[in-house]
Amino acid sequence: MYNSKEIRWFYKTEPESIRNWFEENGYIFENTEARTDYYLPLKDKNDLSIKLRENNIEVKQRTGRSENADLTDSIQGYFEDYTKWSFSSAEDDSLFHEITEKEKFSWLPVKKERIGFKLKKDDHDKIVRVALEEFPPYGCQLEYTRVKVKDEIWYSFALEWFGDQELEFDLSILDEIIGEHKLEASDSMGYAEFLNKF
Repeated sequence: MYNSKEIRWFYKTEPESIRNWFEENGYIFENTEARTDYYLPLKDKNDLSIKLRENNIEVKQRTGRSENADLTDSIQGYFEDYTKWSFSSAEDDSLFHEITEKEKFSWLPVKKERIGFKLKKDDHDKIVRVALEEFPPYGCQLEYTRVKVKDEIWYSFALEWFGDQELEFDLSILDEIIGEHKLEASDSMGYAEFLNKF
């Protein structure tokens, strides 16, 4: 079982200022490997998602949602608390393979290309950036994702706090990332709510 606190936004039109910041800092979609997750359609269920990902079955439940929060003058959204369970499927699970390889049973394939980094404290209590592949005991992941659902391309920017402590850091980095773009509360939601649009 894994707990996290997240805030996420989705956009149909790519926010160029966000993409430019990531590219200027060496985070490029072409350098990352795409993956496809398969979601069980749960219509009108905005607080629960069930997906198949890389031989795992993941259940993610939203356990709390904040009021509309102002992170900076240009950023508004909803903090959401989640609990996630992950179970390994058997290698010879024929049903799993029929869903992920033959796309049977109406599960929704969602292709994701993700770039970003994690923030953590180093040995001198300084906030530093590390790769997504690193697993500090606690921190915050900042990610920018290109998402393909039913031949539509969307973009998502998100922060995810993980671990047994909540990392506090200067949120001015968010204004650097978004530039002239504004993050609105109306675009702030988790994957379960977003996928119910389809």
